[in-house]
Amino acid sequence: MDAASTAAGWLSFVVTAVGLGSLITQTNAIEERLDPFHTSRSEEFLGNWISRQPKRSWSKLTKPTPVGPVISARLGDGFCGSNTIGVSRLSIGKTGNAGWTAILALFHELAPPPTPRLGRVSTAATKLHLGKQVDEEQNVPSEKLDFDLAFNLDLEKGSPKPPKSWTHLPAQPLTRNESSSCLVMSRATLIAILSLCNGRTMFRYNDASGHRSAYGSYCGTWYINWPLGQAAVVSFAPHDSHSVATDVYPPIFPVRVDKCIQMLAGVMTSSDSDTFKCAFPGRKPPGTWILQYQRKGFPGAHGSRHLYNMMGGKVFEVDFLLARRCETESQDSENLALVLPSLEKNTTLSLLVPKVEQGILEHCLDCLPWSWLSWSVHRGLRDILVAFAKPTMNNLRSALASALHSAAEENKSRLQAKGWAPEFVDVMADMASSSVLAGGGNSGDIVRVVTDVALLLWDASNDPRGLDETRFWRQERHRQAEPVEGKVQLSTDTVIALTKIFVLEWSVEFDYQMYHDLPPRILFA
Repeated sequence: MDAASTAAGWLSFVVTAVGLGSLITQTNAIEERLDPFHTSRSEEFLGNWISRQPKRSWSKLTKPTPVGPVISARLGDGFCGSNTIGVSRLSIGKTGNAGWTAILALFHELAPPPTPRLGRVSTAATKLHLGKQVDEEQNVPSEKLDFDLAFNLDLEKGSPKPPKSWTHLPAQPLTRNESSSCLVMSRATLIAILSLCNGRTMFRYNDASGHRSAYGSYCGTWYINWPLGQAAVVSFAPHDSHSVATDVYPPIFPVRVDKCIQMLAGVMTSSDSDTFKCAFPGRKPPGTWILQYQRKGFPGAHGSRHLYNMMGGKVFEVDFLLARRCETESQDSENLALVLPSLEKNTTLSLLVPKVEQGILEHCLDCLPWSWLSWSVHRGLRDILVAFAKPTMNNLRSALASALHSAAEENKSRLQAKGWAPEFVDVMADMASSSVLAGGGNSGDIVRVVTDVALLLWDASNDPRGLDETRFWRQERHRQAEPVEGKVQLSTDTVIALTKIFVLEWSVEFDYQMYHDLPPRILFA
């Protein structure tokens, strides 16, 4: 009797346990099916952010909403708090299927951060300061830190080590949109990110069903879809045409957020960003126009001031070059006539530049910021400055090409130390000189080659503000009387000034009014 009771008791226990286990299993399966973020909780989707996910509380029946980073970019705050960041064409570190994980693997924090007035450069990684190694524990002023490129590089294998960056970013819950889990981001942040990676329009289409567009960039392709009555969703696809094994370029190069936004908005500033600020007009219809300098006139401009405000700029601090239509023919012999593209395809306009405004343009050319990559630039700024600089640039183009060719041939070891592949260094001299002689183009890779070669002639011990503000256009240019042919020794200031014009010639125009196509709040899928 006792044995039978014991057997019955154990049998009842087993049946109950199996039943409860089956019920729990079915409950978990139902919960997984009902979880809207079921496919967004894996490491395959979240990448490195799998470690930042909130833990499930025993007292709650449902799983917590997965989280992602708060991504922001503004003129005064930089990208996620850093004004100078490193950009790579290929992802460094582990990424997920989410587009924002790829962005955080393409944009990198640079060490040390350029926040203190006087910083100390020290890390186990190789430090490259404008192509020259920086000694450990060396004091570097904050202005120079803005130009420092510090990245982990295995010099033997030539492959970057994954940096541990953006660990400080605050988290936000993901938002579900149809079958996608998205981050919430502002349109100003999206436009700023496009300017950081040399974005350019591939297509834009608006009709009764909504808005669709695509933007190519140095880091990948962006797609925007805003169906009528629904949320605007942006997605990102990194390049699949390159690999770490075959890429011959240095893995990371620096980009400055404030300068990219200013060039996109058509605002030129002095190296200290205080003594001189001037904005440019947009592209005009065909006809004859005259340029007029207006002190603090940017608040009255129609074009890019809205974007500049949106990005955190202060329009009341900025002067303005107004393009006014000429009703009668100008009789002033000192006016310089520039032929510029107009708003109508395959037509031009004539822009008259008086003597005072010519001095303003010279100041703007000297204040062109230095960049390692071509700009996504305000087209009015690009049209005017390239046309104004072209006669001088053409006179000195062959001399600049010769100087860069010699610099690349004589400093191959320094180029290899900066991360360029040895087999690629052998052709950089011809590539740099040919590109300068071409007079224009559309290649971020070529701009990286030419700017790195030009920096070989720059003394890193000089004040780094000399890269952002030269004296060539206001002073030395007026002493150039004849076209220069052959190998002529150009001053360092001249090389830097002309290289910045080269970058502008190879930059792509960007529609700064694209914010009209987007709502203030967008979803990053």
